[in-house]
Amino acid sequence: MTNVEALKSLYVALGGETSGVANAVTIIDCLNAIGTLLGSAAAAAATNADAIANIAAVASSAVAPALQDRTITPSTSKQTVKKTSDSYYGLGTVTVNAVTSAIDANIVAGNIKNGVTILGVTGSYTG
Repeated sequence: MTNVEALKSLYVALGGETSGVANAVTIIDCLNAIGTLLGSAAAAAATNADAIANIAAVASSAVAPALQDRTITPSTSKQTVKKTSDSYYGLGTVTVNAVTSAIDANIVAGNIKNGVTILGVTGSYTG
């Protein structure tokens, strides 16, 4: 659960309607909504203190989003790499372009043994 999701849940637990935080996308949006809810409700001091303690607990337990590490082995084909699980937040899509003979001017037929193909270049060297 993200921090924003946790604060939205807290808002609802305090008596707010889900629609009151439906468009909240940041922690600040959620805290503002909670502040408005607590300010407009004639809640007892203990309830306010509990709410503040809950907000502090959520804020102090904040962690960086989980990012997925991926190792990509280049090939002669274009590869598209995506995160493998929805439990990761940080990896979108990474594209690794194909490795071709363009990486080195020395990868030419005359420098490659006859019959051997390297990065799409078939050799012609017979010496």
